[in-house]
Amino acid sequence: MRIDDYEFEEEKTLISLADLLSKLADNIRNGERLEIPMPSLREGLIELELGEPIETGIEVNLRKNFIHLSLNLSWQLVKTKEDET
Repeated sequence: MRIDDYEFEEEKTLISLADLLSKLADNIRNGERLEIPMPSLREGLIELELGEPIETGIEVNLRKNFIHLSLNLSWQLVKTKEDET
C-alpha cells in the first residue's frame, strides 16, 4: 500500500485511546514496523517501516472549548526489499 499523505481525526473513549497508544508503544519497542489503523470508514492497517533516530515533536493549542495535542514522529525512510524491485 502506497500512501503519500495520510491524516485523519477520530473520536475515541479514554480506554480505546489508551489501548491505541499502548499498541503504538509496543510496535516502537519491537522496532520493526509501526501499525496505524485506517480511518473509521476504511478497514485495515497501514504498516510503516521504523528507522532510527526518531525525531519527536509535541504541539499544544489551547482553544476556548478544546485542547489540541499533536504528537509528531519522524525518521528516515527505510528501504525494503520491495522498494528495490
